[in-house]
Amino acid sequence: MLVQHVGVDFWSIFRATIQNIGNILQHKPLVGGSTITQQVAKNFLLTNERSMERKVKEAILAFRINLAYSKDKILELYLNEIYLGQGSYGVAAAAANYFDKSLDELSIEEAALLAAMPKAPSGYDPEKNPERALQRRNWVIHGMQEAGFITEDEAKMAALKPIALRSRSRLEAVKADFFAEEVRRELVREYGSKVLYEGGLTVRTTLDPVMQEMAAAALQRGLIEYDIRHGWRGPITKLMMGPDWQKKLAVLTPPPNLLN
Repeated sequence: MLVQHVGVDFWSIFRATIQNIGNILQHKPLVGGSTITQQVAKNFLLTNERSMERKVKEAILAFRINLAYSKDKILELYLNEIYLGQGSYGVAAAAANYFDKSLDELSIEEAALLAAMPKAPSGYDPEKNPERALQRRNWVIHGMQEAGFITEDEAKMAALKPIALRSRSRLEAVKADFFAEEVRRELVREYGSKVLYEGGLTVRTTLDPVMQEMAAAALQRGLIEYDIRHGWRGPITKLMMGPDWQKKLAVLTPPPNLLN
């Protein structure tokens, strides 16, 4: 059943509050009663702090977001931000990381697996917990059938298929932060932030992943050799290990030209 609300589901909050009273007494984990709109407010505008003040702010922001955006737009924001395990933020990143596909290429069972993961990305990780992931995926497939998104035959066929993961090619994920940031700035100058982040652009650059890795390794090797040629210059200081060692380290003045 589709639940309509103004960004805050008061009945769910009341139900979660009653349940949490028992959970506190039994030393069990607390449950939440947040709507997707509230989670969008928290993820984009607030912190993960557990306090009454944050929950009140979250509810006010959720109400305002509900007035400003449609339910489809709020869901889009949520799906582009939600963490889905293995360093994947958003469904597009998860589709690439788990299946090496774009969203429009996903099969029913693949889409169902991604839909199953927001509740507990680690608990339903298909590599670490394949049985739990399979059970949860098939539960989602059944829900898709009941909601009328797929037929009974499609649901049966999808549920019978095993979870088949395909990692992204090593060449498709390369670390080149400065290069990528310059490309991003150029795209913003050329098209604006709205088109860049919401326009579904496909960007091709001159970056060669193999050459990038070779260049990074050569730079690192050269810096190490340069340092060795100048000889051992002794420790910067000596710190006694203790609970406040990080604070002592933070106030030290680093040597000149030290790379961060």
